[in-house]
Amino acid sequence: MITTKRKFHRIDLPLNVKFRPSHGAVEYATAVTKNISFEGLCLEAKAFNFIQYENLELNVQLPKGKAPVTLSGDVAWKKQVNGTSLVGIKLKMRNKDTLKKDMENILSAAEVPKDVIFSSDTEFMGKAEKKPVAKATVKKSISTQQAPATGLAKQYLKNGKCKVTFRLPQAAAMDAQTVVIAGDFNNWDTAASPMTQLKNGDFKITLSLDAGRDYRFRYLIDGSRWENDWSADRYERNDYGADDSVVVL
Repeated sequence: MITTKRKFHRIDLPLNVKFRPSHGAVEYATAVTKNISFEGLCLEAKAFNFIQYENLELNVQLPKGKAPVTLSGDVAWKKQVNGTSLVGIKLKMRNKDTLKKDMENILSAAEVPKDVIFSSDTEFMGKAEKKPVAKATVKKSISTQQAPATGLAKQYLKNGKCKVTFRLPQAAAMDAQTVVIAGDFNNWDTAASPMTQLKNGDFKITLSLDAGRDYRFRYLIDGSRWENDWSADRYERNDYGADDSVVVL
């Protein structure tokens, strides 16, 4: 298995960020987080003129009018993609407990399960080995359980199938009009599996899939933005350098 230097789960979470050099009293520039982990952020900015290893003050704006969180981090890498700057920030850990509290505030405001970002990333790195396929005789019918507020609900059937309920919380699809799930199970067809929006703003769909295998998938929001499942069984790097969610059946 190919590994990277990441140690913690990374989640796609778009938040507005104001940033500037930590040593100078200059105007803030603005960016949006593409993803966030316990050790760093990936920012997308129209212009980014800072050099590698430069230390920045980061003012993370939280939804619902909550007080922003101020972080400190060094520029780890940067690149240009279609005229936009993508920047990797390695957070400076002044105090582990303080950083953990800051991250909890960010996740709480965005309604993300806290254990997602603090968990080890051992299965997140590279392409994980496939689990052996279980024999059909091992699977037993399981009574339907109430679907959780977030995450994946699985119901194994006697015919070798598994009903999987996918649920994308409203916090991950703020103001979204449409959400479609695409993955290995529908040949990544972005029109095949539209999700239903619930009264609370979450999006939900139940699919009948073959048990005993793994499926990569992602959510496509309003036809333009991809989002991962915050409670996926694991994540795998795709050919484009991004991460796909994986459900293990």
